[in-house]
Amino acid sequence: MEALSPYEKAHLVVAAIRVLAYLDDKPPSIEDIGRFLRVSFEEINMVCRKLEQREVIEITEGPYGVRLFVRDHLAIEKFPKETLKAGIDEELERFRKGQKEREQRIAQIKAKEEERRKKLFERLNQGLKKAGPDKP
Repeated sequence: MEALSPYEKAHLVVAAIRVLAYLDDKPPSIEDIGRFLRVSFEEINMVCRKLEQREVIEITEGPYGVRLFVRDHLAIEKFPKETLKAGIDEELERFRKGQKEREQRIAQIKAKEEERRKKLFERLNQGLKKAGPDKP
């Protein structure tokens, strides 16, 4: 259920509430929905709380536990239809660009350091040649 948009999750949970209410002839619990959809209790609970906040479903607690009722299925149309993954992809792309820029800066620094070492080695070599083999 992770790859689904909030809109798709809402439709899936509301449909499961309706199907289970029909099959069991009683309003389903959050656990019933989780088992039916094969999704963790925590994720179903989170989706149901969001649906309740937007008055799509009603969550009631009684002597037989927590039960779910569909209140206004048309309110689902206000949910975002794109997945949240798009934002993650953008963030990942920014991170990759930053890493690439960092690697380029490191390569430039290494190249400058290597050039500095070569020049230093050449100067030392020239100094040794001028001093000659007999002179210390």
